[in-house]
Amino acid sequence: MRWSTAAVSVTGSRRCAAISPPGATIPRRRTTDVPLRRAEGEGGERGVALILVLAMVALIAGWAATAAYEDLIDLRRVEQRTDSVRAMLAAESGVALARLVLARDAKESKRDDLTEDWAATTPPFPVDGGTISGAIRDANRFFNLNDLVDDQGKARPDAVAIARRLFAELELDGGLVDALVDWMDKDSRPFGVGGVEEDGYIDRPYRIKNARLDRLEELLLVAGFDRKVVAKLRPFVIVRPPPGGGKTPVNINTAPAEVLAALFPAMSLAAAERVVADREEQPFSDTAPLVDAPDGKGVDPARLTVASDAFLVRSLARFGSVRWQEEQLIARQGGKFSLIYRQRTGWD
Repeated sequence: MRWSTAAVSVTGSRRCAAISPPGATIPRRRTTDVPLRRAEGEGGERGVALILVLAMVALIAGWAATAAYEDLIDLRRVEQRTDSVRAMLAAESGVALARLVLARDAKESKRDDLTEDWAATTPPFPVDGGTISGAIRDANRFFNLNDLVDDQGKARPDAVAIARRLFAELELDGGLVDALVDWMDKDSRPFGVGGVEEDGYIDRPYRIKNARLDRLEELLLVAGFDRKVVAKLRPFVIVRPPPGGGKTPVNINTAPAEVLAALFPAMSLAAAERVVADREEQPFSDTAPLVDAPDGKGVDPARLTVASDAFLVRSLARFGSVRWQEEQLIARQGGKFSLIYRQRTGWD
């Protein structure tokens, strides 16, 4: 008898060889090809489902983060609005308090000087989770630029002379005074050697005003003026409607030395500085001591006073990230006040 070696049946691993007689039929095992393919198909479906689930989780997480961020922004906006309202109301309260102080001062004193309560510097004080501070300055310490022309729009020689002396003290070109007069007067003839009428504004997107100033910042529109010039002038001049007669009196108890020297033709800057030093010890009760002094020669008494009729009230309130600054120019007649202008602003 002959024996033959049967083929090895493989079902994923090698089996032992079986020895069978010649012609014998060797049974074959069913392979696992179909189950493997089915398993592979099921595994792919599970992978796709997992990816979809992860994508959905990522989308939901992104949406939740966006919604949370938007809610945070809305919350911050609400806080900002709330702080803005609180700051505005606090600033207005500061102005109201300043009016009370000035009303009391009008009852107690017939003069205004820098030793009085309204002139004191107060540090910021806390209020309702924020801080508020303020300052009061009388408007009569400044030279009023609107005095340069009268109510008919004609230049006032006396005021022009004062302005020229003040500009000289500040080392500014006197021709700027001429240009400013032309900006305000109603004629079309250039004033002085530095005058600039309509033809000087041809290359600008506006025409000459031919009227008094409304704000100090308007000087930037006048030929020859720039921010440096305005910054030099700011501590010494003001823009306000002149009283009847067109002469705004300057308070000799509060005016800086440069303004006093400009008002008094015979007074040097050094003499004016001595006046400022002396009045700290003894403020003036009337203008006679200066008018009757040798330095008072040539001064117009109508341009002098010891009592102020207008005040700059400034308030600053801080709440959170909100900073609210406000300035009001108010006129005072006895214990009554009237608003000249109001604006949000910054100051030094």
